[in-house]
Amino acid sequence: MKKFLVAFVLGAMLSGGFTYMTVSASAEIFEKQVITVHTGDTLWDIAAEWSGKDEDVREMILRIQKENNLTGSSLAVGQRLVIPVRRTVTEVVAEQNERNAHAAQLAVR
Repeated sequence: MKKFLVAFVLGAMLSGGFTYMTVSASAEIFEKQVITVHTGDTLWDIAAEWSGKDEDVREMILRIQKENNLTGSSLAVGQRLVIPVRRTVTEVVAEQNERNAHAAQLAVR
């Protein structure tokens, strides 16, 4: 019974992993984070903090504005913003593989 369960879990993970890799192989992957605006925060500062090392801050500003339906750069203290953080396919696949490995370890126990 235990061998059947392990085989089933591994098969499901492999199947899910291939599907995940196929679906997520788009050019851009974004993970959305929600933050709260504090006193002194500016759109530029927030974008600079969340943009990737090889990413233009202006691109992040445009994504934040689009995601939050902002027409300018004015922010209010306490305002909640959705921050679309760019991720690489490699990062996403590595995290998925780590989750799968952890699930397999739990299934074997």
